[in-house]
Amino acid sequence: MARINEAFATLIDPERRNEYDAMLAGGFGQRVSTPQPKRPMQVRLHRKLSAHKTPVYAIAFAPDSGQMISSAFDNEILWWDLENGEPERRAKVDAGVVSTIRAIDGDIVIAAGAVETAVGMWTIRRGMVGPYKSDDLEWVASVAISPDGSSIATGSIHQTMTINTVATGDLRIEREEHEGSVTAVAWSPDGRVVATGASDNTVKLWNASNGDLIHTFKAVRSQVTSLVFSPDGRFLAVAAVDLSIRIFGLASGSLEKVMFGHTKPIEAMAFHPNGWLFASVSRDGTVKLWNADKGLGQLNIEASSMPVLTVEFSPDGKYLAAGGLDKLIRVWELSVKAK
Repeated sequence: MARINEAFATLIDPERRNEYDAMLAGGFGQRVSTPQPKRPMQVRLHRKLSAHKTPVYAIAFAPDSGQMISSAFDNEILWWDLENGEPERRAKVDAGVVSTIRAIDGDIVIAAGAVETAVGMWTIRRGMVGPYKSDDLEWVASVAISPDGSSIATGSIHQTMTINTVATGDLRIEREEHEGSVTAVAWSPDGRVVATGASDNTVKLWNASNGDLIHTFKAVRSQVTSLVFSPDGRFLAVAAVDLSIRIFGLASGSLEKVMFGHTKPIEAMAFHPNGWLFASVSRDGTVKLWNADKGLGQLNIEASSMPVLTVEFSPDGKYLAAGGLDKLIRVWELSVKAK
């Protein structure tokens, strides 16, 4: 009787019915390794990079040259030559904590991170670390750098979303609309929108220029751990503590797909330049590739015996890189159809 009552409650509640439909559309119950013959994909391990001495926190690719850049727990930033697998440049940030980086081009990298009482940000030009800029923000849980490198968005346990200017460190926008800790932040590809996810099981979209609240997605069932926009602006992928990945349509504002596959919390996600393929990494040590259009798993890669913390695609879509607690960066070569 309890199961019948639950089924009836799902049918009469529009939000729960929409979630149920999204789960079916996402191939609920199918394995991540289910092949998709209409969109063949080949993945081959290119290199394992081992120059970092501490866990790898962030990976980025320069949009102009495609050069890969990475940072680690010890605040060392490396510029890589993927042909020989060696770093060709190094930089060390001496103050604060670097948890995320954004490559503006091959010569300029923005780095940011948070400690208990402040958010720090740096501009690194040709390996030279610029002056440390900071703002007194307490207990920041998530940090993201805008696509042009001019701004930093943060989320805190105090339920706030803030945007700071990198050049000065000054606070530009502060909003407190969530009812729980803001645990994930992401920028849209054009830099006009900031997404925040929180422990209140919601995702909010904000106007990055004036801080106006644009929309709230409520079809999330647990705390958000990671957010990523598709490069074509069609999708927002949301990972949560219940191990789900939910695909929201930005044009419709509705939940379109729900997928499961990881066995431990999802740490990061990244979209391929083609707009339909995306990757997720987790504390379970796997890298999973997904089809956002169909809501189906494309491939499961057993990458490490330790948590994987960061993942990124190269601008041309030919490489996928992931790193984590084992201090290694694994780089795979991809062959994927554009559409």
